[in-house]
Amino acid sequence: MSLVIEDGTGLSTATSYVTVTEARAYASARGVTLSATDSEVEAQLIKAMDYLEAQRDRYQGYKNTEAQALQWPRYGVYVDGYDIGTNEIPKLLKSAQCQAATEIHNGIDVLPSGTGNGIKSEKVDVISVEYSTYSTAASPRMRKVDALLRPLFNYGGSITARRVL
Repeated sequence: MSLVIEDGTGLSTATSYVTVTEARAYASARGVTLSATDSEVEAQLIKAMDYLEAQRDRYQGYKNTEAQALQWPRYGVYVDGYDIGTNEIPKLLKSAQCQAATEIHNGIDVLPSGTGNGIKSEKVDVISVEYSTYSTAASPRMRKVDALLRPLFNYGGSITARRVL
């Protein structure tokens, strides 16, 4: 497998915002050593992309074209009052992909599947347990990834302030 890196032009074949080298550098700066095998890091980056793509309805703005494979680049995006160019991939987004890949390397399943039956309620005295018919695996809280993505998200349809020079 070989990653196709989105360069800001809205590639129809893009699979990642960052290279293996960029992911390694990000992780290394945080004291984490990713796998020495490029294909393993590529797979982790693809899983991280799955997580980022799953946030599609939360991002500000709109995809530039229907043909582009990924959610970015976008137009109508403002971070800290500054317009993110329609051909830019925000550094925050790249960092979020690298952080999610690091979380995956550390054993976190960023998009867990359902697990079947789960305990719905439990009573200790005169023992009583009730099972739900279906529960999904608890989604992990990835505070670092979420913190990086937060400025790129919409908030309840509020109008984003624009910096006037």
